[in-house]
Parts: sequence; structure tokens; C-alpha cells
Amino acid sequence: MKFPLVAFKNNIVFNDTGEAYAIYRLRGEPYNHLPRTHREMVVRRLEKFFYGFEGNGQILLLCEELRLDESGYMAAAGVSGNLSRQLADEAARHARSVRNAMVMGARHRRRYLVLQLRLGQDDNWQSALQEFRDATLGAFFRSERWLLSSRRVKEALEAEDQMFRRLRLLIDGRINFNDLDFIIRRNVWRVGVLPPPLPSRDGGKFTPALISSFSDGCLIDEGPGHVVITNGADERHHQVFVTFPDVPKGLPEIGAEWLASLDTEESSVDAVVHFNILRPYKAKKKTATRRRFLKGQIKEALKGDDEPSESEEYGVTEGRSLEGKLESGQPLASMSVCLAVANSELKEARATAVGLMERYSSSGFRAVRPAGDQIKCLYSFIPGAKPAAPMIECDPGFISSSGPTISLEVGDTRGFFLGWSGASPVWWQPGYAGRELNRSNAIFVSGALGGGKSMAIKDMIYFVRLAGGYMFIIDPKNNEYAVLEKLFPVRKIDLNPGGREKFNPFMLAKDPRRAKSIVLDFLSVALNVREDNDSRRVAVSQAVEAVAAMPPEKRNLHSCLDELHRLSKESPHVAVAQEAGQCALLLESLRDGSLGHLVFGTDTDNKISQVTIVNLQGLPLPRAAQNLLAGRITESERQGLAVLYLAAVMAREVAFTLPVEIIKCEVFDEAWMLLGISEGKRVVDELIRMGARSYGVIPILITQNTTDIADLQTIKNNVSYILCFRAQDKDEIMANLELLGADNEEKKNYERGLGTIFPTMRDGWCIMRDAQGRIGQVYIDPRPEYLLDLFDTSPKVKTVQKGD
Repeated sequence: MKFPLVAFKNNIVFNDTGEAYAIYRLRGEPYNHLPRTHREMVVRRLEKFFYGFEGNGQILLLCEELRLDESGYMAAAGVSGNLSRQLADEAARHARSVRNAMVMGARHRRRYLVLQLRLGQDDNWQSALQEFRDATLGAFFRSERWLLSSRRVKEALEAEDQMFRRLRLLIDGRINFNDLDFIIRRNVWRVGVLPPPLPSRDGGKFTPALISSFSDGCLIDEGPGHVVITNGADERHHQVFVTFPDVPKGLPEIGAEWLASLDTEESSVDAVVHFNILRPYKAKKKTATRRRFLKGQIKEALKGDDEPSESEEYGVTEGRSLEGKLESGQPLASMSVCLAVANSELKEARATAVGLMERYSSSGFRAVRPAGDQIKCLYSFIPGAKPAAPMIECDPGFISSSGPTISLEVGDTRGFFLGWSGASPVWWQPGYAGRELNRSNAIFVSGALGGGKSMAIKDMIYFVRLAGGYMFIIDPKNNEYAVLEKLFPVRKIDLNPGGREKFNPFMLAKDPRRAKSIVLDFLSVALNVREDNDSRRVAVSQAVEAVAAMPPEKRNLHSCLDELHRLSKESPHVAVAQEAGQCALLLESLRDGSLGHLVFGTDTDNKISQVTIVNLQGLPLPRAAQNLLAGRITESERQGLAVLYLAAVMAREVAFTLPVEIIKCEVFDEAWMLLGISEGKRVVDELIRMGARSYGVIPILITQNTTDIADLQTIKNNVSYILCFRAQDKDEIMANLELLGADNEEKKNYERGLGTIFPTMRDGWCIMRDAQGRIGQVYIDPRPEYLLDLFDTSPKVKTVQKGD
């Protein structure tokens, strides 16, 4: 069988009948679990294009097997070139482990849209003479007939430019030569990694030499039900095809994405959709003729005392409905679908094909393995080729509802390897959302104990350090992040009753006005300065103002305490003097208590380290979000919250002090505590609203229960990445669905949709929403594998063997 293409120019290919087809990268759209209105928009966007198109086309859904070289991976991930020898070796080990993981069958989906260009007829006398000359010379010299002229190529380029302008919402641009190389080469190389592409070029003829280069000299052997392909290294693989002679009479617009679901298959499956769009005025004549024919058949059956078949009656009824649609301006579409599976073992390829047939047959499709004409099935994946199976007439919406534009992949387009979504790797690059998408870098992580959230967070911290970023971690738990010391140097600040750190709240910011604001907020928490107590607010404010006006060496809480004592004696306002005395007593209580040494420091410098962990273990903090939000906390817990606030301020100052181009990761474990007080919420808001997009900050907010967060809507609107691990409680599941932005129907019937997944998720699995709004299940897979043991916080069971 002859190769169907004769030439190409840029993103245009010309087939052996002289037709021109333009090829574009079809954009993958977020879809799964999103609101119904969004999913309808995705489906109707392609359907709307069909309304304005006429002619033939193809949609190619091709899998690409992934392999990575270590240096290329580190460059794409953004590994810093200024790492120490120790960290550079760690980055190399990580890249080597990721490369080995890709060999396990990693792949992703490439989508292409192929559209016929409407060209004029070469009906002038010069073109006719040239064609006569070429045909005569071709017959005499037995050479191939060349159908293209420079005028026809120019006409195709002009038509393609007009087509491109109409497609901006559907595509990610025109293809280049590497894409064309992949499309053609994929047909003979569906198992394993493709060889490097040929040198790039703008155009040319598909000569036997070029076709042989694309196929690497493969030998194609056609069998009765499969194709055997042997490459230049005598490596053999088998391809089996599945076609659809018939499809269900009707499918819902949303919920039957039968082509998009191919991405959930364990084995890679390629698909091609051939379609033809006929304008309404042309389709009406065709429909009317067929309807008259069916009516005649029914009349003949009735005259002969016979009954018309169900199909004939259905055709007449639906024909009337179709005529109404055509009258309203809907075009008539027809489609043909072919699937291709491949394996080095014929038995495995056949088994995969049988599984696909059974799956589609159970949904009302008639899926078969075509007997004979296997080369036609193979060539049907070439742009501009003929379909492998007969075309089936349908509404344009039937094609778009199959889901060719739906992307089930999750994560950034490049970056560090975070885990798996099916067979597709999930990438995450620190700062990608803010830098490339102009969105927030903020991350929200929730989940019950033992679900794997700690593993994911430490993995992200690990990536930030390899990218040369700074980390500031607030850890109120049991020294959970101490394991990071085994990977890179860490500065540890112990803000607990047994800690030796002493810092000065007046010196947490270089700007005196900002420093004054920090101290006011700190004392508001520590001294319980409420909005309804004006006298206390005035007393504290006057004391802070007085200290802020002193020389730097005297700006500390000791001076603030002295000012409160002075106000209690000298203030002309009795109420202010009385409140100043009360505040002085409370501040003395804090100074003399177990936490006093932490905040009564006198240093005038606040150093910034590459990795800082603030350990709050043992700090008296609220145990339940409900008590905090209701104001039912003890005095010691109030003082603990004040220290927590200062730790958050230190993180904020790191974020806004360092240059914008440097990545800063700020980790707030048990973030509900900060978000439960107005002062802490203000700090977090600054980081996720402004710092996370414009200052290269990556705030990571962590909580066991999403329901503990007071203002969930603010988090939802300003966080790009959401990772929800295992949850059991109904209210918790509903809060997760709300935060993810899932469909309202799934929230109402959480026992059917996405909500059913949360209670059954195993360790390491989460529901993730990425910066582009895609939602999917992700398995967190730290690399190298020794990070699994290092980051694991579950209790270790000591095993004792016999003889011990």
C-alpha cells in the first residue's frame, strides 16, 4: 500500500490526492470532577468549532513513552548550579533515581488536530498545460506524478493562516518538524522510546529515503489480524487494531467521555478519530433523500403484508428530528475511530485489545478487530490518510463529548518528579505557578494522620533546597522536620520552654514602622487587647510608640515594660493608667514565666539562614480549633499563640527581605492556629495574596482537618495547589470537595463521586488540584527510595528474629 503523503510545508501536509491538511497541537483541558458548567464549556468549545468548519479532519491521541537523561531532567527541574558538593551529589542521586522510575512505563498523551484546507481548483489553462506535461513525462519516464505547484503551496499557506486565527481557543499552536517526526514515527514504534528526531527542516517531499529515515528502515509484515514491525536492530513488536462499526444511538453530553478514558488504561492505547463535517444546506438534501428512501421501503413492506424493521422506523423518526436540527443551522458530522495497541508479545497485544472490546461493548459500542486490511488501519494514523472503518453519521456534539480535548494529567509541565497520576508522572517546579502562569505559588495540604501528607511536604521542601531556595519551617509538632538535617545544614530555633533562643520583637523587621506594627500585634495577642477595650489599646500603643522612638540598643520588651509602669503612674487618664498597670503585670508574668526568656531578648540583628526550622514543641497552644475560634483558651495558650505569631512574622520578613528571584518556601504546620487569630491571619494573607505571586514565596499551609480553617473561601481563592489526603468524616470530605472546587453534584451526592475515594485512599495517595485547575488522584513517590524511610513519620515496629 502506497504511503499517503507526498510533501509537507511547515505544519501543512499534502496527500497523494492533492489535498492539503494543517496540523495543530490540540490543547488538553482540565475536566475531571470540575463543575458541570466548566465541563460543558470544554465539550461545547470543540462542538462550536465544528459548526463553522467544513471538510475532513482527524484527531490524533498518541501516547509518548518517557525517558529522561539526568542532566536534561535537572535542567528542566531547575536544579541550582550553585549547590555545595554534598547537595550536588544528592541532586545527581535524585535524578538517577527518577530516570530509573521512568523506565517503569511512564508516558503522557499528545493530542493533534488535523484539518483539511479548502483550496481552489487549478482550472486555468496554464495549470492544465502543466498538469498535462507532468502526466506525459511521468508516463514516459515512469516517474510519480507531482501534484503541487508553488501557487498551490502559497494558496495552502494562506488558507492555513486563516484557519489558525479561528483555532486560538482550541490549540497550543502549530506543530513543528519534531511533532511531524513523532506522528509518523509513532506508527512504527509504539513500544519503547522513540529514537531522536531527524534534523529539523521547513518542508520537502516524502521521498522513499525520507520515509525510510522516519521509520528507521522498519520492515512491516501484515498478518490477517495484526501487524508485525521489525526495526533495524531486529527488534520486533506487534500491533493490533480495534475499530467501531457502530456506536450507541445517543450519549449524554457529559459523563460518557469514552476516548478520554483511554488514559486510565494500564497499557498505552493510541486513537485516531476521522471526521467529516457537512454544511446544513448540503446535509438537508442528503437527509431528505434517505428519508424518502426509508419511507418507500416501509410502504413496500406494508403492501406485502410485512412489518418494517425497527431500524427503518427509527430512521424515519430520527430523520425528522435531524431535519429540524439542520433547519436550525446544525451541520451533519460523520466519524470513524480506530484504536491501536502494541506489545512485543502478540498474546499481550491481543489480550489488551480484547479487554478494550469488552469494555466498550458493555457500554453499547460495537468494537471489533478488523480482519484483513491491517495496513489501512496502520496508515489511518497518518495525517491526511483515509479512515480504517466506515464513517458513522452523528451530531458534531457526539464527537466532542467523546473527550478528545480532555486532559487527565496533573501537575506542572516540567519540574521535579513528585509522583504518579496513572502512568503519567506528576511534575512540580518550585515557583512555576507564579513565574509562568501569573498565579499564586501557595500550597494547601490536609489529611488525617498516617495518610502521607508529611511525606509530600518534606519531598517538596527537598525540591526547593535542590533548586537553591530558602526554607522557613514552623513546626509545632514533635520535632517532625529534624530529619532534614541528614540531607543539608539546618538552623534550628527552639521556641519552647526549654529553648535557649532569645529574640527581640522590636528587631524582627528592618523598617521601624513595620517593627512597631509587629510588636503591637504581638502584645495584642499576649495581653488580650480586644477591640472593645479602648483604654488598654491606648496604653499599649503609647508604650510601644515611646520605645520605638528610643535608640536601637534600648528597643526591647524590657523598655516596653518600664514604659507601661511609667504610664500607670503618670498618665492623666485614669482608665489608661489603670489598664497600663494591668498590662505591666501581665507582661511581668510573661517575663517571669517559662516563655519569658524567648521574647525578652536584646539583640539588634536578625540573621537569615538557608534552612530555618522553628521548633515549637512543648509550647502551650490550643488543642482544638473550636475552642480557639470561640475564644475559650487559657492565659498560657494565649502567650503560646503570641510566640507562634512572632515565628510567623519571622517567616514573613524572610519572604520580603530576600530578592524576588530567590525561591522562599514558608511551611506553616497546623496552620489553623495562625488563621484562628486575626493577627496571624493577616500574616498568612500577606504571604498568599502578595508574596506567593510577586515575591517568589511558596507558602505551604498544613492541617489535619480542613474544617478547622475559619475562612476557607480565602484559602480557596488564593491557593493554586491543593493536596487532600485520606479523610473519614463526612463534614471533612465535604470541606475538601469545596476547597478542590469539585462539581456541586459530587458535593450533594458525595457517597457516589469523588467523595467515595477519600475514606479508602491508601498511604501516599491524595486528590490533587494543580495550578491549572486539573483534579486527579496522585501517588507521592519520593526519589531516591531511601527518602521513603527518612521522611516516614509512622511508628517503626522493631522486628526481633530468632536467636536475638
